[in-house]
Amino acid sequence: MSQPLSDFRWRLAPVLLACLSMPMGLHAETLAQAMDQAVQVDGQLLASEHQVSAAQAALAAAQGQALPSFAVDGLYNHWSEAPAVQATVPMLGTLQMPVMEVNGGVYRAGVSVPLYTSGALSSNAQAAEATVGAARSASERTRQDLRLQVAEAYINVLRARSLLDLADSGVQTLASHLADVKAYLDKGLVARGDLLAAQAASDNARQDRIRAQTAVQIAESAYNRLLGRPLAQPVVIDEIAISPADLATLDTGRTRAEVTALIRQTEALRAQSDAARAQGGPQVLLSAGFNQMDNRYLAKEGLWNVAVGLHWSLFDGGVYSSQADALAAKADAVAAQRADAETQIALQQRADRLRVDEAAARIDAAQSAVAQADENLRVARDRYQSGVGTNTEVLDAETLRLKSHNNLSTARHDHALAVQRLKRDYDAL
Repeated sequence: MSQPLSDFRWRLAPVLLACLSMPMGLHAETLAQAMDQAVQVDGQLLASEHQVSAAQAALAAAQGQALPSFAVDGLYNHWSEAPAVQATVPMLGTLQMPVMEVNGGVYRAGVSVPLYTSGALSSNAQAAEATVGAARSASERTRQDLRLQVAEAYINVLRARSLLDLADSGVQTLASHLADVKAYLDKGLVARGDLLAAQAASDNARQDRIRAQTAVQIAESAYNRLLGRPLAQPVVIDEIAISPADLATLDTGRTRAEVTALIRQTEALRAQSDAARAQGGPQVLLSAGFNQMDNRYLAKEGLWNVAVGLHWSLFDGGVYSSQADALAAKADAVAAQRADAETQIALQQRADRLRVDEAAARIDAAQSAVAQADENLRVARDRYQSGVGTNTEVLDAETLRLKSHNNLSTARHDHALAVQRLKRDYDAL
């Protein structure tokens, strides 16, 4: 018995709406294309890239500290009275002689360059360079995590659609069986209990389909959000084809971005510790420039000068050494985090590889179960139509068929997801 026309309209309405809203010639989107699209619009990835730019600017600043600097200074001064020197001259008494005007300016243009900083400048540059490396590794980690999120959302859409197709097939099968039961009841060949049980099973199947339809819409909305699209935009994606080459090319010796970031953070902190300790050592600075003073009492208002300055903090209350010790302790803490992260990553890699193998084995078992369940349903319906089987046998056979197909769908999508997670474990997405 065919389904009512209104039921088909209800099922086809979302499909027709999606087709009408899609541009002509639109091709199904692949997983790689979806990942690339998400990379272009993700806010967290953009923020991590800005962090890299900030670290690069800080590196340029640290390197620039070792270069000569040129500066211009100016000062315009007003005194309450003209500064003067006082001298006692025999026979003349005490005399005052002005040495500066009441108003006057002092101007200087000069260059300075650090000659020796006890290693502070080189350590600061090393710390900044390591910070750039840490920022890049953190950005790569964000990129890999985002691509995995897209893969999960992509597979969730395929999984939800597969379950919706299965729910549709369940509605159709039970509707057909309900029609058979009604026809047999009209002829007095079956009891009314068969009709009630078949009707209940059919109604439950329609509820399952409604839930499956909602799950598809939620999965598509989550997928669209990651790609920066309107949540209700139709999703047209392709199936995922898994080949042995996907895992055969994994670089198992590659260091994960998370570990690399921790290594660079440790290097940066140790270099900062060296720079802090060097602040207490000798600091030698060379400067040279031209000085212009607006003072008519001077024989020459413009003078050149060259100077070498030394600063050495012989006692600072332990400030620099304590700062260095604090940074060194932080470096040790990050190094300990790195060791723990390496063991966690190793465990995750092993677990995901086992999940890939497990899902592959489940697919083989589920395919055999599906074939047997389909045949079991066919036999049960034939027996019922021949009058030698029961209504319960048909309903049980349909339940088994749905379970077998669900197991196969779950195994396939679990396998696809496990492969993507294993690739993420080696930063290969």
